[in-house]
Amino acid sequence: MKKILYASFILLLTLSSAIAQEVDLSKFTKMEGFVDFYLDEEKGKIYLEIEDLEKEFLYVSSLTAGVGSNDLGLDRGQLGQTRIVEFRKTGNKIFLVQKNYDYRAYSDNPAEVKSIRDAFAESTLWGFDVSQKNGDSYIVEATKFYMEDTHGVGSRLSRSRQGTFRTDASRSSLYYPTTKNFPKNTEVEAVITLTGQITGRELSSVTPGSDAVTVRQRHSFIELPDLDYEKREFDPRGGYFSISYMDFTTPITEPIVKRFISRHRLEKTDPSAAVSEVVEPIVYYLDRGTPEPVASALIEGGNYWSQAFEAAGFKNAFRVELAPEGMDLMDVRYNVVQWVHRSTRGWSYGSSVRDPRTGEIIKGHVSLGSLRVRQDYLIAQGLIQPYENGDEPDPKMLKLALDRLRQLSAHEIGHTIGLAHSYATSAEGRSSVMDYPYPVITQNANGELDLYTAYDQKIGEWDKWAIKYGYGTVPSGMTEEEFLNKTLEDTYAAGYEFITDSDSRDPSGAHPRSHLWDNGASASTELERMLSLRKNKLASFGLNAIPNGTPEAMLEEVLVPLFLMHRYQVEATTKVVGGLDYSYKVKGDNQPTHSWISAKDQQDALDALLLTISPSQLEVPAHILALIPPRPYGYGRTRETFVSRTGPTFDPIAPAETVVDLTLSFLFDVARVNRMYLQQLQNKDLPGYQAILDKVSNEIFSSSLPSGLQSEIKMMTETKMVDQLIALAKSADASNTVRAITRAQLEKLANGNSKLSSRSSNALLAQHSNYLAAKINAFLDLPVELTVQETLKAPDGSPIGSESMSCDFDY
Repeated sequence: MKKILYASFILLLTLSSAIAQEVDLSKFTKMEGFVDFYLDEEKGKIYLEIEDLEKEFLYVSSLTAGVGSNDLGLDRGQLGQTRIVEFRKTGNKIFLVQKNYDYRAYSDNPAEVKSIRDAFAESTLWGFDVSQKNGDSYIVEATKFYMEDTHGVGSRLSRSRQGTFRTDASRSSLYYPTTKNFPKNTEVEAVITLTGQITGRELSSVTPGSDAVTVRQRHSFIELPDLDYEKREFDPRGGYFSISYMDFTTPITEPIVKRFISRHRLEKTDPSAAVSEVVEPIVYYLDRGTPEPVASALIEGGNYWSQAFEAAGFKNAFRVELAPEGMDLMDVRYNVVQWVHRSTRGWSYGSSVRDPRTGEIIKGHVSLGSLRVRQDYLIAQGLIQPYENGDEPDPKMLKLALDRLRQLSAHEIGHTIGLAHSYATSAEGRSSVMDYPYPVITQNANGELDLYTAYDQKIGEWDKWAIKYGYGTVPSGMTEEEFLNKTLEDTYAAGYEFITDSDSRDPSGAHPRSHLWDNGASASTELERMLSLRKNKLASFGLNAIPNGTPEAMLEEVLVPLFLMHRYQVEATTKVVGGLDYSYKVKGDNQPTHSWISAKDQQDALDALLLTISPSQLEVPAHILALIPPRPYGYGRTRETFVSRTGPTFDPIAPAETVVDLTLSFLFDVARVNRMYLQQLQNKDLPGYQAILDKVSNEIFSSSLPSGLQSEIKMMTETKMVDQLIALAKSADASNTVRAITRAQLEKLANGNSKLSSRSSNALLAQHSNYLAAKINAFLDLPVELTVQETLKAPDGSPIGSESMSCDFDY
């Protein structure tokens, strides 16, 4: 009897709980749209009305109000992951389930489709309790769902060692001004407060409180586009981002991984016409918070792309204009260019909302860092030195900065129309805005600078070819495969090439032309030209580089980009040594086969690199040192100044040490040194590691000692070289032969008939030489480390093989 009474009691409690969940929807504000919802503003709650079960749609989370630190990367307007989801009802719950589109089956056999769907996990993002039925719909309270830290702000802060943070519900709520509903998209925004103890400087510098970080996050439910969009196959030569997935219904004779480029939908009104108006143009809207003259520059630069679309046969197909008053930049219906503020200079980037099924770009979303332009202004300030006769800056400085913004606008928009970086194009007459450009600065015989063409003010020729490949309409009488292949072969026949991040960003890189922030067809020739220009401008550098009323110590901020103006050209030049000329060649195309860089080009590069570490190039002129006092009160050192080993005073050796570290670390990169050794085994006419090592050592360890600060710069450089060789001799990534050669070189330096053991003409040089010899011998006397070189893993084989597949791309 007691069991019956207990069961009845539990049933009553359950029923009363269910009844308590009933809500009077008539008291709430109903927002009709893609997914209808009700707002109970009095209690701060939101209820979804779910009608279409098991119907796919897009779910995008984003950060509408950010943290403001470039180092943390949590920017205003930052897009999150794009997911295909659906609502599924199970019992009294409705799940929001993310579908797994990385693994697919396109088959008429339902059983085959089901077998593949069941083979791979899905992700249930949330479970909603059903409050009640409303006709054919289900009402669920979604307040907690929207209060979650969906963008992962807390986890990002934790990974960045800024502290441990959790969402505080008492300090979080819906944000009503931008909670809206439209026929094809539902936008719900929330104020999210994360609490904890701030432990990192990056976060404390941008957050007013010590225990709370408040941001806003957006949740967007979006109707999937129709499937009339025509996918275009990815080709590594084409220059586009892509999606990829495994299709398990693929015949064994074909690749199982399918790849398609990302691009906007663009259709001609007359597909048969060579040039036609379009059904719907691609329009980008600029953030109204962008000030002038920046706004006009960004609009002008973004509109460069109309040239490329016109060349591909699309009339009036692309434009950038100022956003209308009141436009919500996060609304998925609009392509936008945001002007984003941070506490320090940071990257600009172009991202997008894409349909994971096809690669179609639904929303292009550009974020431009507002402080980036100040670096170009500093470069111009150091070069022009405009304040000798007054406080009014030379107009050429602003022109240089605005020209860069035009190029930057075109570059980042290029990402959002599908294009990846194209880093070899600076060697082809600046043929693409998708390269990272350093300003092309020239001077005449009188030393007068020409900054008029520092940045190209148009779309590049490679960009036109790329748009034709990605968006062009296939002519009558050709298959799409024939059209795409002909476009690519015509591109390469015209002298253009595409090499991107994976072969350009790595300091171990081997490509002779694909670099970041470089110029010129010959990296070494451009490096020598820049060194000459830099030397001339350092000779005239002084207080004329800063306006009246500026603390004189701030001259250092202008000196830094001038003194290091060749830093990226140094990296480009090192890639020629032990370099390989290659392309993304496919079988049967018209690109040349890969080959080692010629001996002459490698020797020219090495000569230019040795020039960068000569004491005469590294010494800060005495007249500059006389002008930079210790930092005044309120103006401490920053990440924009040189590190000092001399306390409050400007360290005259630190700039030189910075350059020496750059040059030697790039030149003696482990992978590069391995290639130096191997290239001569394959071609005896090429310089080998031993020959390169001897040349660098002979140059650095010369027997003479210059006077003044150059003597310390020379000895610092020798020490850096010894340290570099010791690190290389110990590196498990170096080949065993390279380690043996390096160790022998150290032995020869310390104990052989070398410069170190015989340099006694100068007392200081002798003391320094003895110190280096002792340092080397201390290393050589250590037991050889018994760390066996890591065994290389054999590629997967029996009983199965695999084909790698990824759907993640870095914009």
